[in-house]
Amino acid sequence: MRVIPGVSALRLLAAVALLALFLPTPAARAGAPRAGAVRAQALVFDEEFNSPSWGHRGAVWTDTTVAYEDGRSDRRDAKLDQLQPGAMSISHGALNITAKARTAHGSWGTGLLSTEPSASGTTGGNGFQLRAGDYVVARLKLPGRQDGGGHGAWPGIWTWRGGNEVDVVEWHSETPDIAEFANHSGGADSFDFHHSPLVGFGKWITVAVRIGATDVSWYLGDDTHGLRLAKSDHTGVGADWHAYLIANLSVSAQPGRFPASTHPITMQIDRIRVYR
Repeated sequence: MRVIPGVSALRLLAAVALLALFLPTPAARAGAPRAGAVRAQALVFDEEFNSPSWGHRGAVWTDTTVAYEDGRSDRRDAKLDQLQPGAMSISHGALNITAKARTAHGSWGTGLLSTEPSASGTTGGNGFQLRAGDYVVARLKLPGRQDGGGHGAWPGIWTWRGGNEVDVVEWHSETPDIAEFANHSGGADSFDFHHSPLVGFGKWITVAVRIGATDVSWYLGDDTHGLRLAKSDHTGVGADWHAYLIANLSVSAQPGRFPASTHPITMQIDRIRVYR
């Protein structure tokens, strides 16, 4: 015999179901895609940063990029960066990037990783490229309030290949409660400055982006809040889009964003995953 719930019971069941939609799941806390954010995709790139893998033949990453003016510095894009492999290390399953300088407004030694092949592969870069339809998830720790005197920190996870740039996330320490999302591919130039209490000095956040041909959608969460849609641009990147993956810590030379001190700037990245 099947018991039919009464009206009160049905209301209770509906309330429980609605509440479940807004509770973080173990998968979301772990950085895996949630139902509704990604549909039955396979894991095709999984960087857990358990050991260094950059700067040598056969490495996943190279520590330079053609996105920079001379491969290691890029003043044209208002960056104080001077890329140095020694600015990066691995500890406790996370990538640590530390930017250091002698003067606040001079060059800062800092780190960057890219999957683009460098020097015919002799300095790493396995050639992995994101494609239209991919879903990227990353967990990272933002710089602290004291870093650079609370100014200048500019961490990011993004893509690049001939201008095919989608910013999974960018952050500036002058606006610590804002996660920046952008699609610069094909002249789209769609962007969003997303205010959130999850974002701030020294906080661990989880970010994700679905890079669609007709829509790019960004998601934001942390270790206690599951990923939630933050922005959809309804523009997309086109069906033939592809680009290399980049993760870095820049130091800003933009007006009003120069570092206020030479206190080292640090960030951590726990993992980067791509589903296809």
